Amino acid sequence: MRTNPVVRWLAAATVLVLLVVVTSACQRDDPPGGDPSDPYHADAIRHGLAPQPHPDVTYQPDVVLVGGGGRAVRSVSDDGLTWRIDPDAERADELAPGRVMFLTGRAVGRVVDVRPEGDDLAVTIGPVTLTEVVRDGTFRTDRPVPLDRPVAYAAGEPAWAAADLPEEGGTGGGLVPGPAGADRADGAGASGGSRLPGRAVPVRAGQAPRPPQPPARTGGSSAAKAGGIQLTPQCCADGVGLSFAYDDGDIRMTGSVTFVMRRPTASFDVAISGGAVTRAEFSVTGGAGLRVSIDAATQVGNQRNLAKSVVVPVQFSVPIGTILGVPFSATVDQLLEVRTVFTAKDGSFRAAGEYALTGAVGYGYHRPFFGPVVPAGFTVRDSLTNSITGVSIGVNGMLLSYDVKFTVGIGALGFSAGLYVGLRTTVGATLGSGAGLIVCRGAGINVTMRYGIGYSIPKVVADVVNFFLKVFRTKPIETSGTLGSQTTVVKRGETVPPNVPLCVN
Repeated sequence: MRTNPVVRWLAAATVLVLLVVVTSACQRDDPPGGDPSDPYHADAIRHGLAPQPHPDVTYQPDVVLVGGGGRAVRSVSDDGLTWRIDPDAERADELAPGRVMFLTGRAVGRVVDVRPEGDDLAVTIGPVTLTEVVRDGTFRTDRPVPLDRPVAYAAGEPAWAAADLPEEGGTGGGLVPGPAGADRADGAGASGGSRLPGRAVPVRAGQAPRPPQPPARTGGSSAAKAGGIQLTPQCCADGVGLSFAYDDGDIRMTGSVTFVMRRPTASFDVAISGGAVTRAEFSVTGGAGLRVSIDAATQVGNQRNLAKSVVVPVQFSVPIGTILGVPFSATVDQLLEVRTVFTAKDGSFRAAGEYALTGAVGYGYHRPFFGPVVPAGFTVRDSLTNSITGVSIGVNGMLLSYDVKFTVGIGALGFSAGLYVGLRTTVGATLGSGAGLIVCRGAGINVTMRYGIGYSIPKVVADVVNFFLKVFRTKPIETSGTLGSQTTVVKRGETVPPNVPLCVN
């Protein structure tokens, strides 16, 4: 029986299509996600884009451009300091203490330790400044970068995330800051095991690798925990903010703080010559205001207070892409400090306020002069003072500081380096004793802006990392490696009722 020619043609075409599909699948080197140079490619989201040599950029002589980019990364410790990579990656054998590893836009830093671990090469790094990586080059954005597509990088519960604040007027203890159960001077936690950041336990071939850093995820919200405080940071289309909650059976607290923004963008221009920044401009636009709320109470029969400093272990990063071969990102980091003031048992306290604060934040720099760009238009929308309520026979109060830092540059988590600007908002509120004839309410708000070029990390982070670096007999890091300054944006206080000596004094 003769087969219809049309049927034979369709059968042959089907076979051909199947062969093309199978062959393409077998030959495809790239994972799904599009062009590997796309900053939102799957590999780039996980670990950052790879740097590339460029004729208009000179790297410092001790910088090692390790090949493979994100594909060479096997895992990352939760503190972001130890990267386990493919030992066969191009130039990986050149890594040594004192040199700078530049594997991706996130995997970059001064090498403090290199060691084989199973089938991997474990490389522990410390922070670097942009000029420790680039000797000569000029980098700029062609247009403002919208900050509406962030990638959230969580760090689990690293040792540097939380610490107890010292007593007012004190210098603090000699213990190493760390999470609950890890505050012994020898760095051991409650279980007696080592809790040094980044120090991976050596493994033999065939053993399970050290648990990696939590995976990155696209989106503007995440969840974390540090110092017993539940944290929900958010970024960036409508602003940068943080909701928090704490309950240890004696003290319970909820609250939120937000730097309100409307369609924020970032832009920058930086020129580096001979390993020094000669010109820089950086701005973040879209600032619209500040919003704060707090609700705290002590349980019956308790008189105890909370004093915590928390580096939010989630970084939001908006990948910009490579500029002259250097992968840049705009990152957002947050820090929260909370101090309750309950002077009697069974107290409660709540307050909320909103303030307008409009315009851009940033600066211009032409060596050696800085010129800050500060937000303006500060007005009170809802007074924090008028909202204060609570119950207690003693004085109740709250001191809350919230720090949000924008950086354009390279690096991961709190160790990003480049051009940065940060806003620190400190709000204090007090409620007088309900046992008096006059119940005084008072509040103050202070906003400062710091800015510079390099890196700037909280002291709690530097203290823990330096304790860890002693293991490698490495020079301790400073809290900043930077050019920069700071300025006061807002300083305001008020009492209710006003002009009453008992309340003012």
